[in-house]
Amino acid sequence: MKELYRNILNDVIQNETRQERGRNDRVLLVDGMNTFIRSWTVTPTMNDNGDHVGGITGTLKSIGYAIRETNPTRLVVVFDGKNGSKRRKKKFGDYKSSRKNTRFRVNRQYDDLMNEEEEKESMRRQLVALVDIMDYLPITTMVYDGIEADDVIAYISRQILTNGEQSVIMSTDKDFLQLVNDTTIVYSPTKKKLYNTKEIYNEFGIYPKNLLLYRALEGDKSDDIPGINGVGIKTLLKRWPEMGGEEKVTSEQIIERASTTLNKKGKHKYSVYKNVDESQEQLKMNLELMQLEDPDIGTDNRLKIMDRFDEPVSQLNRFNFMKICLHYKLLQNWSNVDDWLRTSFGGLKHE
Repeated sequence: MKELYRNILNDVIQNETRQERGRNDRVLLVDGMNTFIRSWTVTPTMNDNGDHVGGITGTLKSIGYAIRETNPTRLVVVFDGKNGSKRRKKKFGDYKSSRKNTRFRVNRQYDDLMNEEEEKESMRRQLVALVDIMDYLPITTMVYDGIEADDVIAYISRQILTNGEQSVIMSTDKDFLQLVNDTTIVYSPTKKKLYNTKEIYNEFGIYPKNLLLYRALEGDKSDDIPGINGVGIKTLLKRWPEMGGEEKVTSEQIIERASTTLNKKGKHKYSVYKNVDESQEQLKMNLELMQLEDPDIGTDNRLKIMDRFDEPVSQLNRFNFMKICLHYKLLQNWSNVDDWLRTSFGGLKHE
């Protein structure tokens, strides 16, 4: 399996025979909140005070593992900004509407230790500590009010890294798969899997260039984006077989097939055509909400992202990293922290 993933990485390597790689040759772009919430929820780590610290240690170890697996030259961690969903909520009021009532539960073994308010405070405290710790690692962190991390990551991948540089996006969010091409791959930290064009086709039966349209038809329950009833992947490929081809398919083509079939045969026995024909506006809305190829983030914020990306990368500060980890009583969670720092962050470039 490791040989397979090594081959996937090699598919996006250009001029790898050079003796010295540049800072931006292969950039690992980490969906920070996605990684933190997953780690906070599943990692049952405590410090000497008996406080849960799994969000901190889980995130750092997950990022370190991804670095060792993907061998990047640079690491960028992006968090959702305050009111990051605002732009999409203006377009569709129910976007992520259920999340305000969602309780992220920490590992079950803590059921008797923390109530809901204590869990919220634990999450807040650990997130603040994590950002503090990252200051002493060779990481570029980004967060901008009114922007979701997805859009910042997509903007870097598509509009900044335009000279053959490689992007590796780390997230469990399937929306990123639409960005996969010859220079961009996606790493799933839960599946420990790298997605290139071939792997996406093997799993979905669809090439990345048509994945956005498929996801728009299917909808996204996690973001409260409704799909079109009856349009599962099997039905979609059966009724619109062109979706499985290498050519890009448009929503207009999908709708035209549905409308034409209905006009020819009236009440067609396959209700999926009727559902698509009657859901044209929803499909158009879903495409606007889910597309990442050209993020809607405004000129000022684009300039901020570019400026931040061009700033020097801090070098690994081992002394201050150890000091702050001692402060939060975290060091016992590494069997050999020096080796972990060296193998995880020692190869990242600064200039």
